[in-house]
Order: sequence, then structure tokens, then C-alpha cells
Amino acid sequence: MIPGYHTAGLLLHDVCVAVDELAHIGYSCVAIRPHAGNFHPRLAGFGQQVLRISDAIKRAHVRSVLDLDAPFMHGPEAVRGPSLVAADDDESGAAMAWIEQWVAVAVELGSEMVTFSSGATDSSDHLGDEDTLERLAARLNELLASVADQQVRLALRPRSGDMIATVAQFERLGQWLTDSSDLLLAADIGEMLIGGELPVGDRLGRNLDTLACVYLCDRQTGHFGDQRIGQGDVALNRILRSLAEHQFRGPAIVRVEGQSDLGFAPAREAMHLFDELQDNS
Repeated sequence: MIPGYHTAGLLLHDVCVAVDELAHIGYSCVAIRPHAGNFHPRLAGFGQQVLRISDAIKRAHVRSVLDLDAPFMHGPEAVRGPSLVAADDDESGAAMAWIEQWVAVAVELGSEMVTFSSGATDSSDHLGDEDTLERLAARLNELLASVADQQVRLALRPRSGDMIATVAQFERLGQWLTDSSDLLLAADIGEMLIGGELPVGDRLGRNLDTLACVYLCDRQTGHFGDQRIGQGDVALNRILRSLAEHQFRGPAIVRVEGQSDLGFAPAREAMHLFDELQDNS
């Protein structure tokens, strides 16, 4: 298992500084999310920034993942971007083009993976569930074919409210894909808890063939959003032990959003999870 940390919890730091410091703490992988104000293709100097981040990743000898689930990338009021499953071909085409654009960025960064969500169905879409899955699968098949010659894998993150909201729905989607092994799974512990996918470790274990990465977060009953590791109700140490027992070899990426004012303290706290796992192995 590869210890990772999500830079979405370090929004007050320069990404390159964050990459270097996380490597010093002991992380071997970083997840980077686009940002409307400082990491967006429309911004002046974006190409130079990509080169800076690429150099930082190489100097730190860490792996990297691009997480495309970022708000306001398509406008100041656009919490979500275009949906892959939209009934409108222009919208779904825009979603595909957006992912393809970031795959090209991932190649420049040397990132191994791009994670994204399916998007939600349109409220006016009256197609049956199977018809909608077939439409989504057709677009994913086209997207996978378009990036097949790149050294970047695509991983879908089930997200509450989306067409693919749970790992179970991801499993079902595989029945419609031309080659289900080409689309990987980016499991999110927070989303799995919302979906009632318990026990988490068993659900992940049965998807090892497609499990590319796991986003780890701690949640507290009655509170919205990520908590500092160890301050919520999630038994992450148990989940990590289960992943280790199933011989999961990919990145396990800690995400602590909304705590950027705490700097690297949450990252240091979270590193104890991996230290304890190593000590008990």
C-alpha cells in the first residue's frame, strides 16, 4: 500500500511546497486537484505551473494522482462541471473533452492516474436505469479508447447523488463496458459510508482487480465534511488493515478538506495510521 495525501487539504500552500513537505513527512503519493484560482488551464502561466509541479514531483520522488472533482472550474456559480451521463450530447461531450484535457496534463506531470465522477442524470431524463447506464457506458468506452495510448489510467469515483453513487453501482456498470478492466475504481470512504456500503473492507476487497486508489477520510456523525484523522467516527485503522490483508498495492490517499489553516499538522497526524500499520505487519 502506498501512503498518500490530498493537497485539497493544503489550499493555503503552494502545491510545489506541499509536495516537498509531504514527502518529508513520509508520503509516497500526492493527489492534486484543479483549482479555479491557481491551477486552471485558462490562467496565464498554466503551462509553466505544470512544469513546476512536475519538477517538484520528480525531486520528491513521489507518485501523483489528479483528482478532477473540483468545484467552480466551469464558472463562479458552477459547483459541478458537465456530466458524462447528461442526455444532452453537447454537455456530455464537454465532460469528455474536459477529462481528456486533464489526461494530457497528467502526462506532463508524470501522474499515473486521473480520477473523476460520472455526474448526475438530468432531472428531465426519463430513460430507464438500464438505458441510462448504457448511455454512460458508451461515453466511457469512447473516452477510454481516446486515451488508450497514454500512460495514464482513468478511475471513476462513485459520488453521492451521481448516476454512479456507490461501489455496488460501479460493479454493475462493468456489465455495460466493452472491457471493464480498462476503467478503474477510485473508492472514497466517505461516499461509501453515505451509501451504507458496510463493511467497507469487504466491499473493497472484492473489487481489488479494479481498485486503483482509495480516498481516506474521517467523518463525524451529525457533522458535514472531513474531520481530522482520529477525531471522527470512522475506524480507518481497521479499513487499512483490511486493505493490507487483501494485499492492496495502490495509493491510500488521506483527505482532510476544510482544515487548510492547520497547515501540515493533519498530514502528520494521519501519517500515524500508516506507521501503526507498518508496526503491526
